[in-house]
Amino acid sequence: MDFRVPHFVLHDFSDGEESKVIRMILSYAHIPYEFKDIDKDDYVLEDYPFYSLPMLEVNERKLGNVPSICRQLGWRYELSGQTAGEDSEVDMIAEKTFEARMKIKNWLDHLEHREDHECDETCDSDGAIAFLESYLLPTIEYILRRNTSPWLISHKMTWCDLLVCCLFNPIIYHCPQLFDRYPNVFLHNKRIAQMDEFTGFLYNVREQRFSPTV
Repeated sequence: MDFRVPHFVLHDFSDGEESKVIRMILSYAHIPYEFKDIDKDDYVLEDYPFYSLPMLEVNERKLGNVPSICRQLGWRYELSGQTAGEDSEVDMIAEKTFEARMKIKNWLDHLEHREDHECDETCDSDGAIAFLESYLLPTIEYILRRNTSPWLISHKMTWCDLLVCCLFNPIIYHCPQLFDRYPNVFLHNKRIAQMDEFTGFLYNVREQRFSPTV
């Protein structure tokens, strides 16, 4: 068995938010990696798996799709579930979270005033918030409320905690009042944002007082 640290090369645009969770996992595990900044005006999409970015090279093997990349890194660096059942739950939450992120990506870019962002009908805050409240936010709130630990699955942090945090962190920053209805999602995000390993990745989550749940 080869115990050497793989050579990781992460390919993405310099402002690529989708790769943030990958960088957070590598930072948490204290694993060095090379970042290849892709020029938006000079790249060949067909060079990347399924014609999408980000891409992670692992010893020159190309991996695409953020949840798939995170799944491998989670397995390598003890950020997966403890059992097959827990791993299935991690995957389930992660897939739905990433699906939601891509659905509201343009609105998130709008919130963050990203360069080259072009507003259209998907930038409507009411529509984006209604979409999140239609199933994802209530589901994550319920999972956190029922757990005896501060994490989504089991008694330790997994990569799906980080993926959920990356989605909600800028929304908490820009729309904090939304999370009056989801205090456990807020506290989960705050806990991760305050971890030293993630300094510089996330907004600091401001204090918020919640009424006791009846």
